[in-house]
Amino acid sequence: MDWYDKSFDELTVYELFRIYQLRTVVFNAEQDSTYPDPDDEDLTARHVFCKDGNRVVAYARYFMDGDHVTFGRVVIAKDYRGTGLSTPLMEKIMSGIKKYFPGHEIIIHAQYYVRRYYAKFGFVPFGDTFIEADRQHISMKHPAL
Repeated sequence: MDWYDKSFDELTVYELFRIYQLRTVVFNAEQDSTYPDPDDEDLTARHVFCKDGNRVVAYARYFMDGDHVTFGRVVIAKDYRGTGLSTPLMEKIMSGIKKYFPGHEIIIHAQYYVRRYYAKFGFVPFGDTFIEADRQHISMKHPAL
């Protein structure tokens, strides 16, 4: 399996198709979300993904959001969950943020049920829970890298 970290303009059409395909299967079909996807953030985001052959099996995007960095659309293909891909995915996100957006605090909207996972990487919850994309979320922050 190979890992990539690309800007929108660096993505091939085929990679973009496979990324959107994975996001659609997980967020729209599995999670029954009606949240708009794709969106304009894709144009300015860095896209981290893992390919197994020609298939995108893990993905996330990260980008500047005002004065801080955020990431989202964190996803692993159903048949690859539990295989250990989540840790290298987070490591790729964090190393990309350190390289491309150093010195900026990281703030995310984490799905509430995975807040403990993000805590393992140094994220701290703050504020009240809220509903986003039909799911319970909580804001979490991490010091600048």
